[in-house]
Amino acid sequence: MENLSVPQSSTDIRRGFETIATFAIAVGLLYFAAGILIPIVLAILLAFALAPVVNFFSRRCRIPDPLAVIMAVFAATIVFAVLVYLVSTQLIQLAYAMPGYQQTIAAKLVQVQQKLVGMNVVGDLAKAIQTITHQISAALGIAPSSLPQPVTIANDFSAPVDIIRGIVGSLLGPLATLFIVAIFLIFILMARADIQERFIRLASGNGYSRTTIALRDAGGRLSRYLLTQLGVNVCYGAIFGAGLMLIGIPGALLWGMLIAIFRYIPFVGALIVAIVPFLLAFSIDKGWSMLIETVIFFAVLDQTTANIVEPRLYGARTGLSGIAILLSAMFWGALWGPLGLILSTPMTVCLVVLGRYMPFFKVFETVLGSEPVLTQNERLYQRLLRGDVEEAIEITDELVEADGRDALYGQAMLPVLQMAAAELSSTPEALTQRRVLARTIENVINEYGETPAVEGSPVLIVGAQSELDEVAAHVLAQGLHGRGIDTNTMPALAVRQETLGQLDLKGVRTVVLVYLDEHVRAHARYVAGRLKRRRPDLGIYVLRLVEAGGTETAATLHVDRLAHSFGDMLVAIEEDLGRLPETPAEDLTHAIRSEETGKALAAIAKRLHVQAAMVNLLEDARHQQDEDAFSLTKEITSTGEPLVIHADAKKRSEENRYLLANGIAFYAGVPFILEKAVVGALAVVDYEPHEFDEAAVESLKRAATQLARRLSRQAPYLATSKRSSKA
Repeated sequence: MENLSVPQSSTDIRRGFETIATFAIAVGLLYFAAGILIPIVLAILLAFALAPVVNFFSRRCRIPDPLAVIMAVFAATIVFAVLVYLVSTQLIQLAYAMPGYQQTIAAKLVQVQQKLVGMNVVGDLAKAIQTITHQISAALGIAPSSLPQPVTIANDFSAPVDIIRGIVGSLLGPLATLFIVAIFLIFILMARADIQERFIRLASGNGYSRTTIALRDAGGRLSRYLLTQLGVNVCYGAIFGAGLMLIGIPGALLWGMLIAIFRYIPFVGALIVAIVPFLLAFSIDKGWSMLIETVIFFAVLDQTTANIVEPRLYGARTGLSGIAILLSAMFWGALWGPLGLILSTPMTVCLVVLGRYMPFFKVFETVLGSEPVLTQNERLYQRLLRGDVEEAIEITDELVEADGRDALYGQAMLPVLQMAAAELSSTPEALTQRRVLARTIENVINEYGETPAVEGSPVLIVGAQSELDEVAAHVLAQGLHGRGIDTNTMPALAVRQETLGQLDLKGVRTVVLVYLDEHVRAHARYVAGRLKRRRPDLGIYVLRLVEAGGTETAATLHVDRLAHSFGDMLVAIEEDLGRLPETPAEDLTHAIRSEETGKALAAIAKRLHVQAAMVNLLEDARHQQDEDAFSLTKEITSTGEPLVIHADAKKRSEENRYLLANGIAFYAGVPFILEKAVVGALAVVDYEPHEFDEAAVESLKRAATQLARRLSRQAPYLATSKRSSKA
């Protein structure tokens, strides 16, 4: 029976339609269920804001949790009522003062009219409209007297009952919404632990750890964002009110309070309130200085806050980019109106956090998040593919400055070449991109020193099969040139069947075959056999730059040495040329993981009264895989200074996922120095808050020195040229 399968393109189209349909259904539900969802969302956000207050009453003041919830909600209600009272009284005072400004407004309008080149703009405009009206009437055969006359409808609300009914009717809707929000808020705060457990059960899929971290991250970001926004808005309102008071604008306190409230509406909230002080300045001042001062004061305050203060405060607390805040404000504003504008940023924060920890929502973190979506190596690869030498050099300069010249080969060029080998096939379609990549890489590495090809040099490097292999050969030659070793490089054509016998081996001591392909056995055996028959004393090395080492060995390839990274091959060639002493069989990583070192670390932890002590090495591949843990080690080794993170440093401990995921409340580390080179960090951690003074830091430094001496006795040669030399 014939096997029928759906084409991949059809499957992708179907998935695309399913995604669009799902999005459309979700948007429709959000729009039509706004009356139900808005109070719930408001209550949830207020619960995040009031949760620290409830915890303070419950844990610090030892008040029962239900009573703590009632007290927190009551305190928030009192604050809201006081704010409404102050705004109302200020509005009433301003309403009484407004009739006194009519004469100034009329005089100002006359002055404006006179300055418009002496033209009676208003009169001319009225005459033009009247002329056009008569012309249209004549064309239609309508007499001016038969034209529709304006009708004015006036409602008499003189009766007190009608006045009260109108006021109550206008306030009934908002008051009902506030009442519903308050009820939801009380129930959410009282059942917050149970709600969290139910959400974990529904969303985790037995992945309790990841869901718990996501909830902590979302709650922490929202709480910090809401508190930070409250602080910024209060300071903004206070400065704005004080400035208006100095300028002489009436009701300065009112406008300061209103602008603090309206700034919860992104982008336009402050301007909506500021327009009224502009009009007042225009109305009460016979000149123009007050209006100019008010406009300049608002512009300076608003732009300073929006472009300097808020990006520094909100960026780290929300994880949203500027374009994400704008898009979310447009989307939620279109769905839910002004309340949607207020709720847009907190709801988008939740989506970004979900995308960080749940693959299904990954698109939200990619599109809306503030963190770079490409790693440093991916950014470098993208620049190299498009031939952008300047930006590629800018990226590599950052890496070289932070980690030294050898990082250019092992941490930058090796991953880039591996990505290129996996993506750019050997088909003619990819030939142009491979050539652009090769040319750009050569330009980049030449910025760090030209690599002349020296005939008769002891090392001959051959890009064995493709253009990418040739580029990798040039990178290796650059690294050896930086160590003072002359090399000569050859393209893949030099080791083809018809040209291999013509290869000039005069003065050559070592031939290095560079591969970026996984299947190299047949080719490597053939080339090694032909070269060994010509020169039995010739050293044949293979540099196989694949991500997984595989099962191949030097014996299976019939060569003298096999390496899988630039660093290993550089060391092997230097040893072959007598540049380095022989390394002991027990390397540094093995020595640190030995039972004897484990006992020494346990003794350090016990002496400092912490849970654990560890040595983290810069060159430990397993340690490098945890980017957040490795970032702490890099900070210690790059600065050469101790790093202490206390439990009260809440911001730092929650932003580092290594500390957050492992529940570490205290971290301290000092540089770990071997043979006058900083090779890593000696760190101690604790799961409870811990005091760590200067004396304890000095004790940790002495422990690092003693442990380094012990390891030096076990393995005399431990520090290689790849490690940082900053002691």
